[in-house]
Amino acid sequence: MEVLGSAAEVAAVSPDLMLRWAAQALEPGYPHERGRAWRRGSAVAVFAPRLNRSDRLVHAGEVDDVVALLREVLPTVSGEKVRLLAGAPLAAQVAERLGTEVLATFGWMHLAAPPPQRPVPGVEWLTDADVPAIDALLREANPGSYLFPDDPGAVRWAGIRGADGAPISVAGDSWPAPGLRYISGVATRPDHRGEGLSTRVCTFITRELARLGDVVLMVDPDNEPALRLYRGLGYRYAAISAGRC
Repeated sequence: MEVLGSAAEVAAVSPDLMLRWAAQALEPGYPHERGRAWRRGSAVAVFAPRLNRSDRLVHAGEVDDVVALLREVLPTVSGEKVRLLAGAPLAAQVAERLGTEVLATFGWMHLAAPPPQRPVPGVEWLTDADVPAIDALLREANPGSYLFPDDPGAVRWAGIRGADGAPISVAGDSWPAPGLRYISGVATRPDHRGEGLSTRVCTFITRELARLGDVVLMVDPDNEPALRLYRGLGYRYAAISAGRC
């Protein structure tokens, strides 16, 4: 088993975007306990403490190699809150072989086409003065959001303002990894839904973040409006599963 010490080392041995996202935990400035990463054959695993609300053990590779690697590393990271994360087919095979539990399957989407360049009027990067209003909007419109302004992974927020100057639709640039950006915290005030505001905000933030590298996000598989929006912007869907040790 080889220990990997940086996001660059992870990227050098695997093109998997989830591994690259988790590898931010290996970098200086990560806001929680430093992560760890390993390689065995085709398998790579990255442990990222408290990444996007959970202690995540992200893994990819051929199933035999992944199972062998996880058998070595799980005793060093296992705990009640550790969540295994992998592509859904691999996650199911790992669960069967290791006796772990698949908790949920959802969507991982990455920008697979050039972002739209059409004008997106009225969208801007919001300021620190907007943080209380952003928080209130999310708690009203998306209380289950994995991102709020006080989250250490929140970098900045794009949004549209209403007539009173307060944000009515937002999306967050969050948990950035080297060469990769992650969108979360998308919400529109209920009394402004159906006006295409989320489309405008997500178009803007996708275009801006694509200038910095790959762009990814997670989505519920039954959220058809969101899936239509993201696919229309050039994102490609892959099923992923979270599991418990």
